[in-house]
Amino acid sequence: MNKIIAFVLFWAGLLPMGFANNSYVDSLQNLLKTNLTATEQVSLQQQLADWYRANEQYPQAIQMAQNSLKSARRISKNNLEMTKSYWILSNIYTNTQDFEKSQKFIDSAYHSAQNQKNSLAAAYANYASAVLHTTLFDSEKTVQLLHQALSQIGDKEREPLLTARIYYLLYGVYTEWNDEAQALNYIHKSLEFAQKSKNINMLANCYTAISVVFSFKYETTHQKQHLDSTMLYLDHAILLQKQYPDQVPANTYANSYNNKASYYLKYYNIGDPEIKRKIRQHINEALRVAPATNEEAMASSYGMLSELSMEEGDLHAAEMYLNKAYIMLAQKKKPYYHTLINVLNSMVSLYTKKSDFKKALDFQQKVAEYSNLLFNEEMASTTKRFEAQYELTKKEQEIKSLQEKATNQQTQKYFILGLFALAVIGSFFMFRSYHFNLKYALAREKQLTSEKNESSLQIKYEKEERARMQLEQELLELQQQKLQNEVMTSQLQLQHKSKVLQQVKEKLTGAETANIQQILREESLTDTEFEKAKFRITELHPNFFKNINEHSKQKLTALDQKYCAYFYLDMDTKQIANLLHVEPKSVRMTKYRIKQKFGLDSQSNLTNYLKMIV
Repeated sequence: MNKIIAFVLFWAGLLPMGFANNSYVDSLQNLLKTNLTATEQVSLQQQLADWYRANEQYPQAIQMAQNSLKSARRISKNNLEMTKSYWILSNIYTNTQDFEKSQKFIDSAYHSAQNQKNSLAAAYANYASAVLHTTLFDSEKTVQLLHQALSQIGDKEREPLLTARIYYLLYGVYTEWNDEAQALNYIHKSLEFAQKSKNINMLANCYTAISVVFSFKYETTHQKQHLDSTMLYLDHAILLQKQYPDQVPANTYANSYNNKASYYLKYYNIGDPEIKRKIRQHINEALRVAPATNEEAMASSYGMLSELSMEEGDLHAAEMYLNKAYIMLAQKKKPYYHTLINVLNSMVSLYTKKSDFKKALDFQQKVAEYSNLLFNEEMASTTKRFEAQYELTKKEQEIKSLQEKATNQQTQKYFILGLFALAVIGSFFMFRSYHFNLKYALAREKQLTSEKNESSLQIKYEKEERARMQLEQELLELQQQKLQNEVMTSQLQLQHKSKVLQQVKEKLTGAETANIQQILREESLTDTEFEKAKFRITELHPNFFKNINEHSKQKLTALDQKYCAYFYLDMDTKQIANLLHVEPKSVRMTKYRIKQKFGLDSQSNLTNYLKMIV
């Protein structure tokens, strides 16, 4: 029952903020047409650019951010507003995964801050860089940049919104690290400064984030006070959205109601009519306010309605809701595969419960198909991030090298000037000339030694860097192999389900009466055992099947390999017989035949042998 709820909670943190209410955007656009100072005009343009960015309206966001940059340049040659415009542009390109352009505008932000010698501008540049690094999975660098930005802000009371955003990003990092205490600490600090900034949307996001933290605490402790806090902070977010509908996007509003419904489904007694009424009320409100472009939020709502209908035994209504969600997501040019797979898994469960095994099998095949697409998408995204991270590291090293070279050149310049001065003085004072020439020679020798050492260190560093990149590539290949093994085992499970469904069909058409419920219960146990075997094999040894084939003296069939996997996991004859729907005698005969293929005698222990070669 919790599958649909899980991805509703997931979307609470990751969905974009939604499209702005027209009245709010129009009010900002109309203000731009009034007689404003250059600084006021830049500020409004930056607000609009950041709003479009959050709503994934990237062409409008880029145009407005570029307009703000032009307006800032009219104020002066270099100023804080220019740095802010560079920060917004870098965030836009980070969101679109154009990491090269993102780094370009981050460099511009740093250059602008350096020319101004303004610590607050440097804080904006560091925050922009932190957003890029967290997208590239470099959490340690992200934390370092964020703390550096905090120290550069100075009076945080004068920059409450930037401070709130920095603490919010720190909350996200520590949530990924499963550091519950630090995550709660930083989200409370973010809430404190969001209240001071009077930014309603930031404030609503903070309330939602705190509710998620307390839901995690409740999952761990099962203390009612944490569940009460979860619902309380979510109520704060919903109330805020009702009070300021023009300042909170519709998507944020819809997600809050979906989260509220999901908490009721997950943590409360849905047999209570009042709880059911509240669940439906919140879901209907989410569907009412969600924009038509937010298919994921609407699919989450339909998924929860389906779960509720299945609990009530209304399979027809459950099927209707799931079909709505499936059609909505499948028609999208680039659907969110996690959500789509969850919907499809729910449809497999529904049709299995209705004994419509053909449809169950069809949708199970779609699960495998979209899982492959998800795998390819994640691999492409991961590869792109690793490449960007490598280029970023390489560029940082190049900058450091250039800085060191510039320092050396400056030092050499000073030495040349000193030598000239010594030559002039030497024409008058021979003894002093000799003395200074000797000092120069010693200093020059020391410099050459230092440069030689630096060159050796640079060569050593480059070798270590190449070795590190090679290790990262090998790690990526191992992860790829592991995911491929998981896809293979999923396909084996699909074949097994197809066989079971064929057996059901044969018994239904045969002369004897089949106990369908008994078969389904046995198949449920089989699924559980198979999932355990699948997880343990892919986790413990991704190259298991490759190794046993290499050590076999005769070719192992696909069935032989499956038996070897079960023997390796110490499953006894009865368990395997039940899992594969065969007689125990057949299992023992197969075991004896596999021993012969490995060249083992009858006294040898096959399980120990498999563990030894693996």
